[in-house]
Order: sequence, then structure tokens, then C-alpha cells
Amino acid sequence: MALFALGTSLCIALATLISAEVVKAVGGPMALSRWRMLIGFLMLVAIATVVGGWGSVSARHFPLILLSSLVAIVVADPALNAGIALIGARRTGLIFSLSAPFAAVLGFLVLGETLGPSQLVGCVLVTCGIVIAVGFKHGPATRPEAAHKSFVHAEVRLSAAGVLLAVLAAFGQAVGILSMRPVMLDHPDPFAVMALRGLVAVVVLWAYHLGSPKTWKSGTWKSGTWKSGTWKSGIGIPDGQTLARVSLGVFIGYVAGMSMLMIALTGTSVAVASTLSSMAPVAILPMLWLRTGNRLAWPSWVGACVTVLGTAVLFWR
Repeated sequence: MALFALGTSLCIALATLISAEVVKAVGGPMALSRWRMLIGFLMLVAIATVVGGWGSVSARHFPLILLSSLVAIVVADPALNAGIALIGARRTGLIFSLSAPFAAVLGFLVLGETLGPSQLVGCVLVTCGIVIAVGFKHGPATRPEAAHKSFVHAEVRLSAAGVLLAVLAAFGQAVGILSMRPVMLDHPDPFAVMALRGLVAVVVLWAYHLGSPKTWKSGTWKSGTWKSGTWKSGIGIPDGQTLARVSLGVFIGYVAGMSMLMIALTGTSVAVASTLSSMAPVAILPMLWLRTGNRLAWPSWVGACVTVLGTAVLFWR
């Protein structure tokens, strides 16, 4: 089951790369979260219906699903997107990896989960590897044609707001994973569970957006008819290309990635699942290299090796 958590980190890394490139085009972090949740919900509903997974979820699961959605999606997802916009994907990913130690502590305090010696060593190695790999700046872009892509993923000035938002996202992710552990021990269909989590997020995020006066400020009422502003401008529908890229990121990071994390929680402790799924900051480094042409500094390779070693320890029996 731990392999599914590892797969989650790869999916999240690729989805983060896509999010960093479309967050401004879609209208900002909150807009990106709204559209990601809506698209992801529709995808998951279709999948859960096809596989017949709705009957595996019972009413006793709903309170924990509700808690997980409110904390990990409604709060943490916009915070993560805002952190990416403020301090960049690399720094946000580094801070977001704190979700692993947060989850380990919460798992011990709330669920009474403990780690064996090898698991503890593996979790520490993975966390240290992430810090080493992501905590250093990388070389300049080496390909002139990658200048624009490098600018999109460029480092920006470190801000307290960005750091706090990334920490909030990490803690929210940890609480969300912790909440889903008891649910997934009953082996419900992961797509149905994720669809229900998405439904809560869709209702809250879109209700907040549509209920805000700022959403409709571009239009006016005249002779009983709404003028200037339209339902399309109020909702803020992205262009087709942007919507397609958002959909791709949603399928990779949310539908596939988070569903794999739900599967991992059926047979893996909260601490181990969180640690393996938090390796996205390391996984994203070679992706950024290929995308922008930025050379990886030697600490990145050292950190990646330490992370791989920690992963091997976690899988060792």
C-alpha cells in the first residue's frame, strides 16, 4: 500500500508544476481551487458511478469526510495555491513537506499510532532529504528558449504571508489525512470517498464566491435586466486552453494522486503515508529542470539520494 502513497507524491509534483503555470491565467489561487474542485468532483462522480462504489460509503463516514474536506480542501488547497503564487513552487513544496511530521504527531496523539525503529529512521531520512534537496537555490536557466518558462517558476522574494500560508496548507493536509484514516480502514471505494470530499468543497467554495458582491461588481441592474456584467464574467470561466490545463492537473493531482493516497491509508499508518506522499518537492526538481532548463545544484542530488534511501528503509521488512 505504501507504493500508492509514493505514487501520490509523483502526481502532486506534476500537478503543482501545472498549477504554477495556470494560477494567474485562471484568476488567482481561489479561482484555481474552485475550478479544480468542480472539475475533480465531476470526474470522480463519473468514475465512482461506473465502478459502482457509492454503496461502499456509509452515513457514519460523513462527519470525518466533512472534516477532511473543510480542512484539507476548503482551507489548505487555496492556502497552498496562494503560497505558490507568493513564494514559488519550490519553497512552498519545501514548507508543505511539514505535513509529514504534523501527521506523525497527530497520528500518535489522536489515533495512538506508533512507528517502529526502521519506520522512524525512514521518515526522518525522507524529511531530511526533502529539506536538503529543496532548501537550496538552483542554477540559472541554461536554454534561452526556456526563459519564459523559467520566469513562471522563478524564485520570488520570501514573504511571511507566503510562509504562513504554506504552513497552514501543510497542517490542513495532515488533519485531512488523519481524518480519512478511520474511514479508509472500512475499505470504501476511494473514488466515492473523494467525490464526497469534493462535493463539500465545491459547495463551500462556490457559495462563497457567488455570494460575494465583488463577484458581480462588473454589472448593473437596469430596467429589471442585468447589464454589462454577465453570468460568464461573474463566474469567471477561463478560456478553453487554460481550462484544459487545469483539468489535466486536476486529473493527475487530485483524481489519481489523492485517490491513491486514500488507498494507501487502508494499509499504511498516517505517518508513513504522509511521509511518502510528501516527496513531491523532490519529485518536482527534475520536472522543473526539464521544463525550465534550470540546472540542479549538487545539494538537490544529495537530498534526492537521501530521500531515496529513506524510502528504501520504509519499504524494508
